[in-house]
Parts: sequence; C-alpha cells; structure tokens
Amino acid sequence: MSVRWLVPVLTFVLGGASMLVGLAQAGRLAPARPEALVALAQIVEVEHRRVDLLLERHDEAGAIAALEALRGQRWPSREDGGDLGEQLRHDVYGRLVRLRLDYPEVDPQTDEALLQVVADGLGPDYREVETNPFTARLVALRGELLEERGRDGEALGAYEEALEMNRRLLELELAEVP
Repeated sequence: MSVRWLVPVLTFVLGGASMLVGLAQAGRLAPARPEALVALAQIVEVEHRRVDLLLERHDEAGAIAALEALRGQRWPSREDGGDLGEQLRHDVYGRLVRLRLDYPEVDPQTDEALLQVVADGLGPDYREVETNPFTARLVALRGELLEERGRDGEALGAYEEALEMNRRLLELELAEVP
C-alpha cells in the first residue's frame, strides 16, 4: 500500500493550520468554519465572473439581479467566516451599490434604500475588520450617497474614513516592499 498521498495531505493540513494561527496572530479574526469561507469565496468569484459577462452583454438588469440574489443569500457570521468573510460581503455589496449608482434606471432605488444596503453590507462591527480595500470602497460609496442627498457633513466624514483606510493600506503595502 502506497503512502504517497500522505505527504500532500499532511502538507495541506499543516499549511491550513499555520494559516489560521497566522491570521489569529496578525490580529485578524480567523474563521471558525474555514470550509464555509472557502465555499463563500468560490461563490463570490463565480458570481463576479457572471456579472462581468452580463455587463459585457449589456445586461445591467441581470447583473444587478445576480448581485441582489447573492446579497439575499445566507452569509456566514463573523465568527464563522472571520474577517475574510466580512471582506467578501463588503466586496459584493460595494459592487452592487456601484452598479445601482451607475445604472439608476434599472429597478430604481431611493438613496435612502441604498444607504440601508450600505449599512446592511457594512454591519455594525465593520471598523473591527482588518483594513481592506472592499470595506474602504463601501464606506466611500456611503459618502457618495450622502453627498447626493445633500448631507455634506456626513459625506465628508465617510470620505475621510475611507481615505484613512486607504492610506493605511498604502502604508502597509509600501512597508512590505524591500
């Protein structure tokens, strides 16, 4: 009986465990259910590809409907999906809101309804999620919506919050370059 399969399996298991330990040590909330996170990431990736294709075919309504369906599905809790699960949600909601702003004639929504979509997407603890471009974009979109409603003071606050996130991201990236 051959044990050639044992080395790759052990490497995979040890690598996954090391990743989770590394995430925990880096201050990120590691997912309690990494399998759920993997499934979610695959769903999001394929849905983005589908949305890209729908947009190439000028089917903006189909693209928005696909993201609305994804938004309506059950999402892992922060504990189950960790920070990465939250970031994936922020990515999907951000793309949905951007499309709704770019194509307002498709299933029109009020700015107030879109602000609620942003609030739902961010969730109450978004500031606890590791700084990432998806959260920053969703916060910036909140600023854009607030600006359209004439709530300039709140818009400026949202823009500054998004800018601060992006500045931190840039600093982190530049610090990693030798």
